[in-house]
Amino acid sequence: MSDKAADDIIRVLALTWRGVDKTLSREAIARSWSLDLQWLKPDEAEAAVEQLLESHWLKKEENGLSPNPTLRNISAPLGWFPRPSILLHPPPFRMPNENIQESVKTTAKSPILDDIKKQPVDIIADITGLVKEEVLRRAKRKKRALGCVEDWFCLALVAREQGIAVKPLIESLRD
Repeated sequence: MSDKAADDIIRVLALTWRGVDKTLSREAIARSWSLDLQWLKPDEAEAAVEQLLESHWLKKEENGLSPNPTLRNISAPLGWFPRPSILLHPPPFRMPNENIQESVKTTAKSPILDDIKKQPVDIIADITGLVKEEVLRRAKRKKRALGCVEDWFCLALVAREQGIAVKPLIESLRD
């Protein structure tokens, strides 16, 4: 699970349940995300609630839904908002000790995973034949030109510019 995605989801849940000591209905959560906080469109908010429920970030209780992770001491910077793609396609929720056990299991299962765990810059450099520094230089140039975009997006643009199919790289780029 990507740490950034997990942090975003935990912040969303903390802000949603801020000052609330009870369960919330699906409708109340979707309304909060779409109308109050304006993070998502109404139909996206409903879909996001469903996705978070399916991936176990939210759990059903007798009166509604509640967050699965502990939300103590979670804060968000002023003006922060989540990336809609993370809410619509959340990683599965795992308790912190599950993450460690899962990574040990996957490492023990297959030594081939080392190639998959390569940094996106290395993957792009290997496929294109460019040196790593050149890939980074081009990504930085795109970031300067575009302004407020994330690094992974600039790397995706460099890959696309070089004729690489970006879809298979997306997961490694977002980590």
